[in-house]
Amino acid sequence: MKSILYKFNLLPVLIGIFLPFSEVFSLDVNVRGILKDSEGRPISGAKLFLTENKFVSRSGKDGSFEFQHVSPGNYTLVVSAPNYELKTERFEVKDLDKVLDIVLKPSLLEGIAINVTAKTIASDFLSTPQPTTVLEGRQLQRLRGQNVMSALENTPGTATLTTGAGTSKPVIRGLTGQRVLVMTDGVRQEEQQFGDDHTVDLDAFNVDKMEIVRGPGSVLYGSDALGGVINVIRSKAPTAKDGAPLLGGTISTNSFSNNKQDAGAISLFGYHKDTNFGYRVQTDTRKAGRITTPKGTLPNTGFHERNVNASLGTDGSWGNFYVDSFQRYQEQDLYDNPNESPGASAYQTVLHQKTHVHAFFILPFVNVELDAAYQRNNRREIEDKNRYMPIKDALLDPSIDSFTKAASAYQVNKYDYKQGLNLSLDTTTADAKVHHKEWKGLKGTVGISGMQQRSNTIGTEPLIPGYGLSNIGFFLFEEWKLGDFSFSAGARTDKRSMDIRANADLGNLEQTRNYSASTGSLGTVWRFAKDFSLALNAGRGFRAPTPFELYANGVHEGSGRFEIGKDSLRPETSLNYDASVRFANDKFQAELSVFRNKIDNYIYSVSAGAIDSDSGLPVYRYRQDAAKLEGGEFSFQAQATSWLVLTGGIDILRATIEKNIPPEIALNPGGTDPNSVYSDIRNKYLPRMTPNRARLGLRFTTDKLFGISKPYISLNGTFVQSQYKVDKLETPTQGYNLYDLGFGGEIPGLTNGTESATFDVAVLNIFDKEYVNHLSRYKEYALNPGTNITFKTTIPFTLITE
Repeated sequence: MKSILYKFNLLPVLIGIFLPFSEVFSLDVNVRGILKDSEGRPISGAKLFLTENKFVSRSGKDGSFEFQHVSPGNYTLVVSAPNYELKTERFEVKDLDKVLDIVLKPSLLEGIAINVTAKTIASDFLSTPQPTTVLEGRQLQRLRGQNVMSALENTPGTATLTTGAGTSKPVIRGLTGQRVLVMTDGVRQEEQQFGDDHTVDLDAFNVDKMEIVRGPGSVLYGSDALGGVINVIRSKAPTAKDGAPLLGGTISTNSFSNNKQDAGAISLFGYHKDTNFGYRVQTDTRKAGRITTPKGTLPNTGFHERNVNASLGTDGSWGNFYVDSFQRYQEQDLYDNPNESPGASAYQTVLHQKTHVHAFFILPFVNVELDAAYQRNNRREIEDKNRYMPIKDALLDPSIDSFTKAASAYQVNKYDYKQGLNLSLDTTTADAKVHHKEWKGLKGTVGISGMQQRSNTIGTEPLIPGYGLSNIGFFLFEEWKLGDFSFSAGARTDKRSMDIRANADLGNLEQTRNYSASTGSLGTVWRFAKDFSLALNAGRGFRAPTPFELYANGVHEGSGRFEIGKDSLRPETSLNYDASVRFANDKFQAELSVFRNKIDNYIYSVSAGAIDSDSGLPVYRYRQDAAKLEGGEFSFQAQATSWLVLTGGIDILRATIEKNIPPEIALNPGGTDPNSVYSDIRNKYLPRMTPNRARLGLRFTTDKLFGISKPYISLNGTFVQSQYKVDKLETPTQGYNLYDLGFGGEIPGLTNGTESATFDVAVLNIFDKEYVNHLSRYKEYALNPGTNITFKTTIPFTLITE
């Protein structure tokens, strides 16, 4: 394992091996063509993606495009342009140049885009085996919120678990935390996801696209993908094919009235014309005050963050290579239950650093993809902003002399980093995939992925022991196209080892835990008509228990609980079935999906019905039982007229659990209240499940209005049912309706080539509705935010042209 991962020594060697051969085997065959609309006018600035080789091109002012040095074989070209229908074109390259004449139909629909996450080769909306949502372009700009995951709140089957305005975790079909895998550019994020208050440590500005796959992805991505996968495609260094200037940039701003939040970002990017090496740097900052509800402000709910990003890359007929690196720092106040901790001023700080190296090589019969990443996450959760709180009694005691007080203050300042919870996690990952090219309709991938982690417990509140973790997985995924049918199948095996260090405060001994699992998936997509498809999928998932679930024993300030783990937990395994019917053309797009996900040994924490005497916080214990999650999603977009788009959808979820009597109770029946055990077993509902909901939206648009290009006015409604199907001691929530109003467009006079300056204004919760989101961590004691007016701008600029 160490030989695979240590310091990425293998990556430069592989680059040196593959790069010369890829150049030798590239043939001088080009794919070129003209891109036009239905009236024969050229379309400029469109993005063209050759999926098998991951080649990207942009159409010129005359609509022309070209891919150079393409080897013989079968290819799929996906063409996307704002206000046009997505077009997928399949063709074969032989020994002569291939000329394509592509016509796009006008369309105002959004989100019908290519995705690269659901399977190893990119696919479009109708051909992907699992239900997938893609956010990009103007749609993503409108939805971009106070953190990177807030854009998902109204997408089908997806919600967010929030802690105030600065923290949110994705929830897919009722599952969250380490059952939903979040990645950047196909590389997993590792940021100590065990806590409900632990946000996804990514920059909300530096995002080009977000892909959400609903359903297990364990075959391709290993442990933690039971519920689904979210792949965040970050903005990268451009090269000549992107049509970027030699030096340009963007300035972006976000403002939110409710918590007086302001955010700003500036980026610079370009490429060297002779070497075709591109670069991009960006920095941004965000600061927010207290949340305002219809009944007043919530104390201790502000936050601020800083982000720095940089990338360097190049590409050619041989493939592509880039290095992407970022650092994120966030400090967030934590609003504790005022009934349990009145006047508390706890807060958390998180520093996350990640560097990702990617290489993709095009060879005669296969393509080779290599990824290596290192990331460090440092999390601190501190009881009070006043660092002298732990020694306040000594400082106020008149019987203690001044020298002793000064010595105590010195020790507090010197060892401030040890105050409270301080956890450090270092993660190294390496992945290698070999994609074989299509042969008689068959194409697929074989891969290996490895991960090493080292966690250190530094602070005075350990919560979890230090540990080392190693994981290695092997997988095979194949797809066979036969007429109107596409069949897919995958298999994977994983081995994981955890070396737990002894911790006297937590009461655990040094030990090693080993886990192994085999997972698989089967799927088929039937294109039974030009615009229709039927997708069926079955998948088995796997998740190993985390050190937190096994060994937690202490105050967790972020969640406001005293958490107790269980060291006898077994791995979770799931069996998921889903079926989808889809329709898509230039005027209408819809998807109906149903699913059933049965999870054995489901791990969850429940209230013990007790209060910890020292901290005053409620005690929560981990247990596991058999869970079943069933439901479905319906979503649609319809272009009713040339100026009106209707959107909407319904999400339904039913989550139940079959409880067993915990072994510790069976071993000590005399110390147990039989009525309490019976009452617990009678309750069949999982805690913190997404309520059923519906969405309906109107978007009015035209070419020009009062000098503004491509303006829009939107009105959206969200209708949430009451959630009374809760765990025994969980707080139920009432239903509510929310309405949002939006307006935006392109700013006149600030067009920069194919990029336009944009603005978006929105009024969220127009009627200042009093409501409680069931997935808010503050739901027991605080309302959600009231009316919030947002204003966003993005302004591109060019400093050096050709």
